[in-house]
Amino acid sequence: MYKTTKISRRLNIKILVSALVCMKYPFLFLPKKSKAAENYDFDLKNKLGVSVDGNSYVYLAQGKSPELNIQSVIKQLGGIRKIIEPDDIVIIKPNAQWWNQGMTNTDNIKGFIDEILSIHNFTGEIVIAENHQYSEDKSRGWTTDHPNGKYNYYELIDHYHKIGFNRISPYHWHNAGKNIEIREGDAEGNNDYVSHPDEGDGYVWLKEKIFTSGENRECMMSYPIFTSAVTGRRIDLMRGVYENGHFDRSKLKFINFSALNFHSHYCGITASVKNLMGVVDMTCGYQGTAPEGFFNFHFIGEESKLYLLGLRVNYYLRRLKRNNMQFIGNYIKQLGYFNFYYTGGALGYWLKHICCPDLNIISAEWVGWGSRTDLTKRHHAKMVLASTDPVALDYIAARDVLLPAAVENTNDSNLLKLLNPELKEGPFFKFLYETYKQGVGNIDPNKIKVIVSREALFIPKGH
Repeated sequence: MYKTTKISRRLNIKILVSALVCMKYPFLFLPKKSKAAENYDFDLKNKLGVSVDGNSYVYLAQGKSPELNIQSVIKQLGGIRKIIEPDDIVIIKPNAQWWNQGMTNTDNIKGFIDEILSIHNFTGEIVIAENHQYSEDKSRGWTTDHPNGKYNYYELIDHYHKIGFNRISPYHWHNAGKNIEIREGDAEGNNDYVSHPDEGDGYVWLKEKIFTSGENRECMMSYPIFTSAVTGRRIDLMRGVYENGHFDRSKLKFINFSALNFHSHYCGITASVKNLMGVVDMTCGYQGTAPEGFFNFHFIGEESKLYLLGLRVNYYLRRLKRNNMQFIGNYIKQLGYFNFYYTGGALGYWLKHICCPDLNIISAEWVGWGSRTDLTKRHHAKMVLASTDPVALDYIAARDVLLPAAVENTNDSNLLKLLNPELKEGPFFKFLYETYKQGVGNIDPNKIKVIVSREALFIPKGH
C-alpha cells in the first residue's frame, strides 16, 4: 500500500510539473522557427488561379436564399457555361466529415446543381465525392440528422432522382494503405494502389511527386482513380476522363465546395484549401505504415516530441484513474501540431502538380466562428464566395466573414487572433503562405479584388 501511494505521488508530481511547464511556457518545447516561414515574398510568379492581370478575383453574394446567392455568384463569374460544358463530368467535393455548420451547406450545393441543370441539353453527369477518413461510408455528413441545409448528402442526391435527374451519384474515395495507429479517422484500405484506370479504382501514390517541408520531411502526393456509377466511365482526377484508351482532362470539372469554420489553435480556419484533405490518401505516409520515411498531409508538420509527451501524460493519468484531467495531456498533444502550416505547403504542391479545382466555392450560409458542430458557436452569415484562387478566397473569407462573425459573438482575444489572416504570426496566415509559396494564388490583399453582387447587403472591409 505504501509503495503504491509513493509511486502515485511521484507520478502526480511528474505529470503536474510537465503539464504546467508545457502550458505556461510551450515555446520551450517547440522547434526553432523556419527561416523560410519568416521571409515573406508577395511577388511570386506563375501562380495558379490568378488572372492575367496578376490579380485574384473573389466573387461574393449575401442576403438572399442559399440558392439565389449561388446564382448571383455564378452570374458574376460570367454564367455557368464559363465553367461547365453540356457533356462534362462534374465532381463536387464537399466537406462531409462533420455535420451542422461543419459540413458544406446542401442548399448552396443544390443551387449550384440547379445552375448546371439549366444548361441547354446537359448530357453530362454529376458526382458528389469525398474521403471523410472514416471506415463507414454512410455516416457523418452523408447521413446526418443534423445537416447544414435541408438535406444531408444522400437526401440531396435522392431529391434529384425523385424529380427525374438520375445522372447524379455519390462516390466514397477509400484510402489504399494501412492505418494501425488511429489518429485522424479510422479509415484504411486493402492495398488498393493503382497507377492507371485500367487497374480499377483506388489511389495513385506518385513517387516522383514529393513535397519537402522546411524541416526536410517528405510528403508523397496521392489522388484517386474511380468509376462513375452512372455511366461506368473511369475518372483519373489528375489526367481526366478515361475512355477508349485516351484521357480527356477538358471533360472533367472539379468543384472544391467547402464550409467555413474555426478549426483549432494550430490551424486556425477550415476553408477551401484544407477541404482538399478529403481528396488525398491519408494513409500515404505516417500515420500510415508506408511508404517508409514519409509523412501524410496531416502530419507533415507534427512535432512528435510534444505529441508523445501528451500521450505519456494521458497514460499516467489513466493509471491514476484521473480521467477528468486528461485535458492536460490533450492540450500538450495539440501543441504537437505547432508546424501544421507545412500541411498548407503540401496541399499547395498538390494543387500545382496534381489537380487545381476549376472553381472553389465557400458555402458561408452558416459559419462556425467557434466550432464546427456547436450550434451556439455559429453565425448566420447568409453568404457565398467563389474564386479560381483558393488562397485569396480563404484569405477574404476569413477576414471579411468569419472574423467579423466572431467579433459579433465573442470577446475572446485569443480566438480572434487565430481567426485573423492578417496576423503574420498566426497559424492561418502561415498555412496560406505555405500554399502560396508553391505557386498558388495571391496572399497580398493589394492583389485581391472582391467583386460584390449588386444585390448584396454586405460590403467587405475596404470596398
